Amino acid sequence: MKKQLLFLSLVAVAGTVAAQVTITAADQAPTYSVFNQGRDTTQTQSEGLSGTNQTYNFSALLNQTEDSLTFTLPQFTAYGSSYPMANTVIMVNQGDAYVYADMNPTSMDIYGQAADPLGTGVIALTFSNPETQMVFPAAYGSSFGDTAGGVNQFYYGMDPGIGFTVDSVRIHTLIVKNSDFDGWGSLDSPLGTFNVLRQNTYRWQSDTIDIYAFGNWAPAFYTMTDSARTFTYWTNGIGFPVVELTADFDLGQITNATWLVSMPTVTGIPANDNSNNVIAYPNPVSDVFTIQTTVEEGAIEVVDMTGRIVKTAAINSTSTRLDMSDLAAGMYTYRVVGQNQNGKVQVVH
Repeated sequence: MKKQLLFLSLVAVAGTVAAQVTITAADQAPTYSVFNQGRDTTQTQSEGLSGTNQTYNFSALLNQTEDSLTFTLPQFTAYGSSYPMANTVIMVNQGDAYVYADMNPTSMDIYGQAADPLGTGVIALTFSNPETQMVFPAAYGSSFGDTAGGVNQFYYGMDPGIGFTVDSVRIHTLIVKNSDFDGWGSLDSPLGTFNVLRQNTYRWQSDTIDIYAFGNWAPAFYTMTDSARTFTYWTNGIGFPVVELTADFDLGQITNATWLVSMPTVTGIPANDNSNNVIAYPNPVSDVFTIQTTVEEGAIEVVDMTGRIVKTAAINSTSTRLDMSDLAAGMYTYRVVGQNQNGKVQVVH
């Protein structure tokens, strides 16, 4: 009944020749940046050795599936109000999930995510005790540990295959992790060669589920535990892992590899220089153009260079998507009617 929460580390280090490196808060991913991450579930290579001046060769990784990760502000999402301590949200594939984080000078902490863990729709899953992903500065030989978790309750209204309808569910999450920076050297990936610092993390998670049925709570009706070790390789000035390998403890081997397939772009920018109420991305755009607003009212108009309105859409949520694929290539203006915001977008094909 558990779908693993999506956790992302968002900082990095590197150069063009092998050298020992240090991760600082300056290496965090900037707001409005977009990353494309490939996934290879057939990865059979070793994670390499710990120690100094190592060589990590992952150039044969395959791009079986690809995710886009957009870093934006919590107020531009429908679930931001549930995470008052977060100053950043990572939006996966334009809304499959949202990871909420506090990125600050001394650490990067996860306060939970909005996702669909039980197949009943997207819900906000919050941590009262956030999960630390990184402590700054971090260098070869440094380490940190963390205990995190929280309790989330929500309406379920289904029979999960036990012969009766469960009205509500309460999930108690506990996470224990230890992270060591145990190696540095040169890494080859399909994207190129990077100087990297390796982070070796053991993470254990327990989810205990209470169910409400027949007018009563049944505590600890189901418990699931999961543990894994990840090897994450960071490089300076990017703000995202170059490669991350995950070893499932049940199988005792690497079962999943993710890797950066292109250098990041910064495309989601405020509509006006003096506004933090509207952002729009990607820009340039070839197909779907997304405009995020803090107010769920008004409409969006796209205007060509002759002043003709060529697209309109009502704003019914904090994220409005427009299909631009049928427009001719060129420069357009978009207007957020009712919120006095506007900007320019370039259509390319």
